[in-house]
Amino acid sequence: MRPIAHIHTDLPQKFGIPRNSFLAPHLQGRIVFEPEYALNSAITGIDSFSHLWLLWRFENGEPGGGAAEVAGARAAAAAGERAPAPVAASPKPARWSPTVRPPRLGGAERVGVFATRSPFRPNPIGLTCVKLDRVELTDAGPIIHVLGADLRDGTPIYDIKPYIPFADCHPDACGGWIEDAPWHELDVDFPEQLQAEVPAGKLTGLTEVLRQDPRRAGSKHEPTRVYHLAYAGLDVAFTVDGDVLHVVCVS
Repeated sequence: MRPIAHIHTDLPQKFGIPRNSFLAPHLQGRIVFEPEYALNSAITGIDSFSHLWLLWRFENGEPGGGAAEVAGARAAAAAGERAPAPVAASPKPARWSPTVRPPRLGGAERVGVFATRSPFRPNPIGLTCVKLDRVELTDAGPIIHVLGADLRDGTPIYDIKPYIPFADCHPDACGGWIEDAPWHELDVDFPEQLQAEVPAGKLTGLTEVLRQDPRRAGSKHEPTRVYHLAYAGLDVAFTVDGDVLHVVCVS
């Protein structure tokens, strides 16, 4: 399979990516098609749907393409150009284990890999539901703007399908072991003078990402340790003390 598009988001690294879509519902993404598929006719009618399914590729357990591919896609996006077509790479052995430690369980308990959405799978395929924000038609092809994506900048997209409520929504569905492990969010202490360093349209998404606790699940308590999150071209430095995340610098 070949990517039909790449998505551009404000998160260039694995660190900080929400562990599921819609945990940061205001996180912005732009889906830019590869030239072969950049046809306005190919998305006719898509703007009548509110949500979309994205099928995409993990790379070595991380959302996104190889380093060179991501760098090229990011450079093209910065220049307002379409990302170059990806170069075919030799297949690599999948890094996976029959059991994994989900962040939802604090990274301490193991469950079967097929009972999770862990990126460490036999086949590096990701599945994400996103909200369709708007469709932009350009001379170079369509650009689909979405919200709530849990994907790294430059991630290759294999397919896009509409979310169909009567078929995809199951109100009586059971959430399995996840229902017994409710997600815990942090309180975010974000001084106003530091908020002013963040573009207004990016601030809400950043706060949502921080609230999800970007640190590795089960991280030990180190209240003086300074962590750095790359977001929308910014370096956001923060500490975590108990249930409170303190933003200490934005540059």
